[in-house]
Amino acid sequence: MEATLYFKDIRSKDQNNYPSKIYKVEYSRMLIEILDTEHINGRPRYFSSPRLRDEFINNMKDYILRIISEELSKIQSYWKKNQPDFYQMKK
Repeated sequence: MEATLYFKDIRSKDQNNYPSKIYKVEYSRMLIEILDTEHINGRPRYFSSPRLRDEFINNMKDYILRIISEELSKIQSYWKKNQPDFYQMKK
């Protein structure tokens, strides 16, 4: 069994068909890292047991697709390039 799985959320995409959210699930940990445009490297969501973590994923199974790490890197690069420049927004 693979140690880390990645799933993209297909419910919301941008105009270039990139997902707005990715879930990183590590087999041995009781958390899921949620990656999005504001948290490109992830923010944790903790669960009290692996069963609850797996139920969270199972409840979303109709809305997520598994991806490989290369696709994750491509999406993160896209997010970084298209991230709004907060310094320009403050001017």
